[in-house]
Amino acid sequence: MNKSANILRNAILIPIFLFQACIPSLSKGFLQSVTDFIQLRSLVNPAPTGPYYVSVSVSGLLGTGLVLDLNSGTESIVVNANGSFDFKTALSTGHNFNVTVNTQPTLPTQTCSVSGGMGVVAYGNINSIIVNCDPLRYTVGGTITGLDGITGLVLTNSVDGSTLNVAVASGSFAFTQTYLDGTTYNVSVTTQPNHPVQNCLTTNGSGTIAGANITDIIIACNSTAYPIEVTAVGIASGTLSIRNNNSELLTISTNGLHRFPTNIITNNTYSLQIVGTPANHQCVLSASGGTVTGTISITANCFSVLSFNPSNGGVLQPTESLRLQFSDEVNAGSCITSTGTLNTVLSIPIQFSVTTTTITNDTLIVSPAATDSWITGHRVLTLNCFNVGGTPLSSTVNILYLVPSAIRYVSASGLDTNPGTDVAPKRNIQAAIDDFLGCASGDCAVLVEDGSYDPTFVGGAIHLVSGISLYGGYQPTTSFAVWRPNLHGSVIQMVTTPAGCSIATITSPCASIIGDATVTSNVTISGFRIQSGPDTAPYMAGVFLDSTNNVRLINNDIDGGVGINGVAGVHAINSNPYLIQNVILGGNCTATNCDSVGVYISTSVPIAPVILVNSISGGTPSGTGVNSRGIRYAGTAAMTVTNIIGNLITSKNLNKATSSFSIGFDINSGTGLTGNLSGNIITGGAGGTSIGLRIQAGTSIQIGSPTQGNQITSSDALTGTYGLYLSGGQTVRRNVIRFGTAMSAAVATATGIYATGGGTQIIESNSIQDGNVSSTGATATLNGIYSANASTASSISGNYIRIGRSEGNTSTATTTAGISLNTPQNVLIANNWIQNGTSDVNARGLEFKSVFSGLRVYHNTVSSGTGTNNETPFFIGAGSVAIDIQNNILLLNNNSASTACIYNAGIGLQTAVKYNVLHNCTNLVIQNALNYDILCAGGIPGALGCLTPLGIAANFGNNLNIDPDLASNFGVIANYTPTTATSCLITKSTNALLTDSYNGIGTRPGVDGAISLGAVEYDQACTP
Repeated sequence: MNKSANILRNAILIPIFLFQACIPSLSKGFLQSVTDFIQLRSLVNPAPTGPYYVSVSVSGLLGTGLVLDLNSGTESIVVNANGSFDFKTALSTGHNFNVTVNTQPTLPTQTCSVSGGMGVVAYGNINSIIVNCDPLRYTVGGTITGLDGITGLVLTNSVDGSTLNVAVASGSFAFTQTYLDGTTYNVSVTTQPNHPVQNCLTTNGSGTIAGANITDIIIACNSTAYPIEVTAVGIASGTLSIRNNNSELLTISTNGLHRFPTNIITNNTYSLQIVGTPANHQCVLSASGGTVTGTISITANCFSVLSFNPSNGGVLQPTESLRLQFSDEVNAGSCITSTGTLNTVLSIPIQFSVTTTTITNDTLIVSPAATDSWITGHRVLTLNCFNVGGTPLSSTVNILYLVPSAIRYVSASGLDTNPGTDVAPKRNIQAAIDDFLGCASGDCAVLVEDGSYDPTFVGGAIHLVSGISLYGGYQPTTSFAVWRPNLHGSVIQMVTTPAGCSIATITSPCASIIGDATVTSNVTISGFRIQSGPDTAPYMAGVFLDSTNNVRLINNDIDGGVGINGVAGVHAINSNPYLIQNVILGGNCTATNCDSVGVYISTSVPIAPVILVNSISGGTPSGTGVNSRGIRYAGTAAMTVTNIIGNLITSKNLNKATSSFSIGFDINSGTGLTGNLSGNIITGGAGGTSIGLRIQAGTSIQIGSPTQGNQITSSDALTGTYGLYLSGGQTVRRNVIRFGTAMSAAVATATGIYATGGGTQIIESNSIQDGNVSSTGATATLNGIYSANASTASSISGNYIRIGRSEGNTSTATTTAGISLNTPQNVLIANNWIQNGTSDVNARGLEFKSVFSGLRVYHNTVSSGTGTNNETPFFIGAGSVAIDIQNNILLLNNNSASTACIYNAGIGLQTAVKYNVLHNCTNLVIQNALNYDILCAGGIPGALGCLTPLGIAANFGNNLNIDPDLASNFGVIANYTPTTATSCLITKSTNALLTDSYNGIGTRPGVDGAISLGAVEYDQACTP
């Protein structure tokens, strides 16, 4: 467990780096690239900028001595025969070229002319120049402007089939053939350029040669889509992985320029997320998203500190030097501005020098002057270093050290009667702690060699003392000179469970290490493997913190051991956990309904835990009704979650038939809970019920932020699997949410986001995928988002939803729905992309249930999915009224007599149905038990020859019953981006809604003065 967990921890590495760009907001750029369907693709390789070379084709030459110049004689070549000839001068993108005749040929004397000889180099060798010396033959060419695509351009003369590769950004070009007088020509673009995607149009492309060279063909190129360029800095080894719009992946293993394979159409948006970093690197992006108006140039800064010696969080002796290895050559002079509390006794300036470990000058040596030493105490050095190219460190690097005023040493071969020196160490950790008789200065340390140490040998447990820190992992036989904390070779493990543990409670568990209210100054524990009882106790923990905020657990491997009613790796009561880079496992419990928790927190006083870059997992309890939870909060007071970042938080896979819950992160009580939870990977394991993140109390916690989200996953379950299970109003944004399969003989549910309890629910810019549910004896319900009793200020906007299948028995309630709302108030549902799944009963893209009045549904693109009983992209429950339905694209998968694009199950009258696209539905609307299957004048759905229209044009008109011709209306993975075949009535609508119709806070993107119906704003060419 130790080795694999460390590998995994290194993979997710450091908080603020894990999800720097994070979860995408939904926009046209996102929607275009959600699938593998790419309208315009090219190379992933970096754009070349040279060297490029100019070649000329010579035709009709009879004489000798023809001299051609490049750029006014920069280089000259002598030509004595027909053929292709290359200049040796290297040019780069953006350089001018100009080929001219310096000396005409003689014997015989001829007059040769150059066609296509002048312009600006784009991306490629220049091969579009001809020198013609035959007075009876002519050339075909012209001018080109605006060529910017790195793949160049291919022209074809269809008369003779000749082709020409053009790499001239602007200037002249010519085919390398010559033609007789009276020959016809027909030149067109046969391959458009890419990166950026361009549309090159031909003017004067066809005609007949009439005694002169053709020079008036005009090729004008305009960019319609642009690449995202990423310049990587500071990668020493390994691979950086960046995902755009939650779909397309770019992997980078070298420094320099790289490109995503897909260009983003102008005025679309992009959203970048770092999903993998090279080992020990921290990488950030210079920008994470925005609107595309030109080539997007991003810097991926991975300039990092790869290793620390001594290890970060450890002991620094008073005259010891720090050795810091960077991922690139470091500028030692820049580090002089570093700050912090690591100061020297005589205040002589700290010395910064460089040496080489792997890359030239990649290692910084930080030392006190020869006559000086470090001041004792807990010290911090905040690095402010740049590489030699001027790039700063990708993130703030704080180095924490204890410069001890006093040290005791412990070895498995020592004796407690020894004085505790490095040559005569003690045997037990508690004996070394007690030997200090307290540490008033707060800077004492116990150094522990690799070996096994029974915490119960002295006093039943290791009881921490204020100001005395513990450091394990010192290599034996090195006189405590070599510290290897990552190996966790110093093992604190109960040999037997103390007798006193038989009365352990949930507020006072049996534990190997205990820190209580007497710990009032910093205590660091680093480099240990900590495991509690091999024998059971009612409640067991690896580390128990009771009413202290001063214990720092850094880089330990902690296992809760075995408990009866409950077990936790770290158990904190009225304490502020400070956990960094630990591997924490809940252990095993054995009683019915017991809990195995990685980190258990309960408090009656406000706390703000610092939990960074840990791998935290619930354990694997045995028995029935048992639970596994990665983190559980069960307090009554406020907890701020903002500093819970960069963690891998999981629960274990349990027996689905006998277990109760497996929950990654569970907050099941408390008031005043607040903060932003972001940058974590949270996974609920398999169980009776599997949940990624559950919040059962009303809170102001935000799950994800406008720039940084989480990856949240639930696994397979018996009765229910939920990515998020929320009670009360929360804000959920920019998360990637996946959920598993629930299979049961009873009622079964699978939901990406389950939000109940009312309140203001803001659910925006999330990606919600997967999910399946099956019940052999009852109802099966599958929802991408389920929301109940949401208040008027709530909104569900900009989400991408693609879900699976529900299978129930013959129950008519079995349903698959992309978004299901139960008794909502005047909620905004806007700009969602919903590819609904399938059901053996009901398939509903949007489902609005129970009795309510007032709802705003704008600019969604929704498919119905496939259902055998009731299938519709828009379902309204009986008794519901006053829904405002505008500017949506509604796609019915299967058209039949019982299906409709809008299905109102009752008699309720709605506020508006206008400017919607209703596709593949004979019944446009079913309302009041009447089928409206005619699109009457003014775009009003009607019936019976338009004698009974749905309503007046002001509120029910301008609907369209046409194929929207999206990139992929239907399919396993649909693509709802409009195309040039899409009607301009869809992409250039005049129905500009309220400013909150995009995302609740602003207008839709786009610059063409019109708005597009559906979720995707599209500003490109359309079909009139």
